[in-house]
Amino acid sequence: MTRAALLATLFAAGCSADGPGRGTVRGRVTVGDEPVTGAVVRFDNPETGVAVVAPLGDDGTYDARTYQGGLPAGTYRVAVAPGGVLTPEQAADPLKADAKAAPARPAVGFAARYRDPATSGLSVEVRAGDNPPFDFRLDP
Repeated sequence: MTRAALLATLFAAGCSADGPGRGTVRGRVTVGDEPVTGAVVRFDNPETGVAVVAPLGDDGTYDARTYQGGLPAGTYRVAVAPGGVLTPEQAADPLKADAKAAPARPAVGFAARYRDPATSGLSVEVRAGDNPPFDFRLDP
């Protein structure tokens, strides 16, 4: 596929400024009152094909966004899985000795069903503009 054809396909798929509005997607993931760390939260919209992964901070918070800002409005299935996301510096040279992702094991354990958006039972409805925080309290 030529570059022009690829750009035309992306434009037709809703990546234009006239596509669906974008909304803020942020919140916190906990097990009981303990923040989940060493993990990522994933948002999947099977209708649009949009999938975004956001790392959890030391306090269990996340801020999910695309390169264009927030997520396109719509319904997203959500998963939480162990792992991390490389920083831009680490991604630029992943073979560098000090390039490390976040810990592969969460500090607080949670049920395995949360690792897959099809089994987690978690979903959110993202609306254009500012959304309230999407907080998730997981079972151990």
